[in-house]
Amino acid sequence: MENPLETSAKTEARIAAKAREMWAADGKPACGPDAYKESASELIGMEFNPDAGQIPVDSPVPLDPNGQPVEQAWLEENLGNSGGSMNELDDKQEVPFATRQEEEKALKDQE
Repeated sequence: MENPLETSAKTEARIAAKAREMWAADGKPACGPDAYKESASELIGMEFNPDAGQIPVDSPVPLDPNGQPVEQAWLEENLGNSGGSMNELDDKQEVPFATRQEEEKALKDQE
């Protein structure tokens, strides 16, 4: 099997033939078959390795039962004040805590 990343004379000939075929199928426009080389190259690459991209990849974030990503609550902290507290100091946490321990500590610090 040929390496799809290396171009050989045989591969270049297949790409040129496919480009001419695509050019003729479009009614031989004035741009010529060279304008179809990139598309032809992609199609020939797909013929070389038809199973490329078929390997399943695990999601980097946890998914809920519907397949939607579930992000941690602490990610919201970077969004700034959402408008609930209008003070200039912005010292009030507007998002849920990442852990119950953090929440308990914050509540004790407020007293």
